[in-house]
Amino acid sequence: MNKLVPMFLMLALWSCQQKQAPVYRSSHFEIHKLSEGVFACIHKFGGKAICNTGIIDNGKETIVFDSFLSPEVAEEIQLVVDQYDLSPVRYVVNSHAHNDHIRGNQSFSDEVDIISTAKCAELIAKWEKEEIPAEKEYAPPMVAFYDSLLLHFHGDTAGREYQKILMWLPYFETLAESHLKVKTRLPNLILEDSLSLDGPDRRIQLLTRGAGHTESDLILYLPDDGIIYTADLVFHEMHPYMGQGFPNAWLRYLEYIETLDFNILVPGHGEVCGRKQITAMKSYLRDLEWLALEMVREGMTPDQVSEIQMPDAYRDWWFENFFTSNLRFMYGQVQDPG
Repeated sequence: MNKLVPMFLMLALWSCQQKQAPVYRSSHFEIHKLSEGVFACIHKFGGKAICNTGIIDNGKETIVFDSFLSPEVAEEIQLVVDQYDLSPVRYVVNSHAHNDHIRGNQSFSDEVDIISTAKCAELIAKWEKEEIPAEKEYAPPMVAFYDSLLLHFHGDTAGREYQKILMWLPYFETLAESHLKVKTRLPNLILEDSLSLDGPDRRIQLLTRGAGHTESDLILYLPDDGIIYTADLVFHEMHPYMGQGFPNAWLRYLEYIETLDFNILVPGHGEVCGRKQITAMKSYLRDLEWLALEMVREGMTPDQVSEIQMPDAYRDWWFENFFTSNLRFMYGQVQDPG
């Protein structure tokens, strides 16, 4: 009987080891397994991912939804694919043209196709040509500013002020190096309204309704899994960047997303959430429009936006510095809706 005990323990240990799921740990993002073969990579404060991405295995090939700001961090996506024994990466999808969602394109092999809308590809070519030289000039002073804040910080490192430093310093560090490291890789596969990337394990739909957060945005939808990746059409408990957006079209896009059947939503920024965040984003856009209209009615100028108090519902949201610029942008929209 006693001889059986060690064997029983060894079998139990072997069984635990067999059941233990593989884990990939990054200093730049957290991995969330949403379903078998479906993952969200959520940016960590202090890391250089900056945006969230998706990794989806259809049973034959893996699709990457957005590719981070830093090409070095994008290289970790292949390590995640290997760690979880997923199918080879076949496609990278660019949801829209902002740099934090597309600069990792260059980190994938030539056998990997980059998918976007035609307008998104056009904007990437235009904006990257303009932005990378500008970042060479303005990003280093911003790095010095946040380095100084970090050096002289003596408060609670778990508190909001410290976390804000961790949020912005890596962003500007990455931008400051872009002119040395980024080789803009443009999308080579263009979709119009939709594209199916189905495999034996699941259906994958790429869908676009045109303008929203930018002049062209697309989403990735897993109808059988009840999961949707919205990119920057949705920010979770973070003020969105609205400066190149189309508020009315953005609202219609969110209303369209609400018609889809899903329970899990992966936003462009912030934690994995659900359908409620669609409602929150719609409320944010409508509240800013109402505030801007009130400014116009009261004869206020755009220079007075800093006098407007942020609504309580958004006081705890991150990227709070966007509120004033968003309101100024919305002021311009209601003044000149055309």
